[in-house]
Amino acid sequence: MSSSPRLETHRTTLRERLLPAYEPLGQLTLVYLLGSLASGYTEDADLDLMMVWDDTEVPPAAQREPLVSRLDERAGVSPFVLDYRDIHLERYVIDRQEYNVAHQTLASFESLLQSILDGKRDSTERVLDPLVATAGFAYGELVWDRKNIGQQWKSRLNTFPPVVKQDCRRAVLAHRQAYLTDLRILMGRADWFKFHCTLVEAVRTTLRALFALHEVYYPGDKWLRQSIIRFGLGEEVLTCFGRLFEAQGSALERASEQHAALLRLMDLVEEDEAGKLQPCKGEHVSAKRE
Repeated sequence: MSSSPRLETHRTTLRERLLPAYEPLGQLTLVYLLGSLASGYTEDADLDLMMVWDDTEVPPAAQREPLVSRLDERAGVSPFVLDYRDIHLERYVIDRQEYNVAHQTLASFESLLQSILDGKRDSTERVLDPLVATAGFAYGELVWDRKNIGQQWKSRLNTFPPVVKQDCRRAVLAHRQAYLTDLRILMGRADWFKFHCTLVEAVRTTLRALFALHEVYYPGDKWLRQSIIRFGLGEEVLTCFGRLFEAQGSALERASEQHAALLRLMDLVEEDEAGKLQPCKGEHVSAKRE
């Protein structure tokens, strides 16, 4: 986690203002920071935090809206409070910093993490991507852990589940030929919108596998270059990722270069059958234990 003075100021605000404001709303059990600001990728970002409640439901919007109105320093702004399926979120500004505060019940939080460890989908329909949500917690910073539940789950997640490696790699191998063929057809048609939609899907599937093969939970689509560096996926992965966005020439020449870069990334996934991709032993190990 970032050790910037600015982030330490936000931690103080969280401890002194936010936690006392939220605690009366229910059984607040766990709070952690996540996202680009907490990870140190940038200081020009919202501060994301998750609150986990040991109740049957998270505090309802009717309780959270007055709290948001009191905390938000912007005058005349209607409180932003959202409840949609598994998304429970509010936003407000304190000392010119925007806070994004999300909520989960403890039961939902533990079910999501257990589904990743077991490699099985549970019966819950979610908007959140379980693997990305797991990364947010595993590499996030605990700031409130009343019953030591958060630390226990972090310890369990330190052992990367082999089934995640297998499933992510299998997804690439199963769809590899279809992705590459579709991209070549779309290049021939000069259908660049559909080409890039397919390319994004193929790259995401491949990167999920490469992170998993390095025993890293997929951190999501934002700040991927910084995540490749932080978690030590290696120079070749970083170079190929760069080629996707730095290709030069005509539309067809750029697409051909992107196709070649994707092909090499997929080759790296396929080559792991012989164990050529070893889990990194550097920076991401310490990141998991924060």
